[in-house]
Amino acid sequence: MHDPVAGGVMPTLAGAAVGTGLAALVAGSAWRAGSLSRSGAMAALVIGSLAMTAGRGWGLFLVVWFVTASVASRVGRHTKETATGDVVAKGGRRDAAQVVANGGVFALCALSNFAFDTPALALAGAAALVAAGADTLATETGTLWRGQPWSLRTFAPVPSGTSGAVSLAGTVGMTAGAVLLALSAAVCGLIDPSDVTVVALAGVAGAVADTVIGAFWQLRRWCPACQRETEQAVHRCGKPTQAWRGVPWLNNDVVNFVCTVTGAVLVAGVRIVS
Repeated sequence: MHDPVAGGVMPTLAGAAVGTGLAALVAGSAWRAGSLSRSGAMAALVIGSLAMTAGRGWGLFLVVWFVTASVASRVGRHTKETATGDVVAKGGRRDAAQVVANGGVFALCALSNFAFDTPALALAGAAALVAAGADTLATETGTLWRGQPWSLRTFAPVPSGTSGAVSLAGTVGMTAGAVLLALSAAVCGLIDPSDVTVVALAGVAGAVADTVIGAFWQLRRWCPACQRETEQAVHRCGKPTQAWRGVPWLNNDVVNFVCTVTGAVLVAGVRIVS
């Protein structure tokens, strides 16, 4: 049997039952705390069960990541919601689409670990979550500290919460978040300490890809009543919005998923080359 302390699998019914129970406890607590919607809690239960059963390192890192993202989202929530209320499509409660967008690649790597159990899968899974976390922390710190965001597409200032924009505070949060999460993956035993740098860099690259795609191709909508750009199908004013520019199916959840894929693929590519 593989060592369950790190990335190794626990191929027993007892291990699966314990993993599912722990995942249910975490998902239920997050739902009661308001971090997840009902659908988000169900998606988190599935992803958490796979991670917990895949090995202790997988499960521990997912918990650390989730706690980090949840705390970052909750700190100054009222201030951030006030600043971004005209723009962002979804509020603080993560729904199933958001959970899968951020954790789906990690879950796929955990599932594949049952068959292959290789360090490359652990690296890819860790990099996917680090990319998602770096992107989340960039948004949360940039909004909380009221850094002035600038669009990568127009190089003009834009409202807080606008996809495809960068700020100094957000960039610092992204970089620090990637480093801290990569270190956490090593402490949890998911990756080797020697791989922290490459996982952190892959995470930053994924977050940067998210920003670039958000700036040039993500779907944007227009509120004819307020004469404002938004990501909301129904604007905060109550009026339906119109698709304005960008790829129709490329919403924020899809862009976030691409962010995690980018992180995972880059670190896997580095491992193959080396």
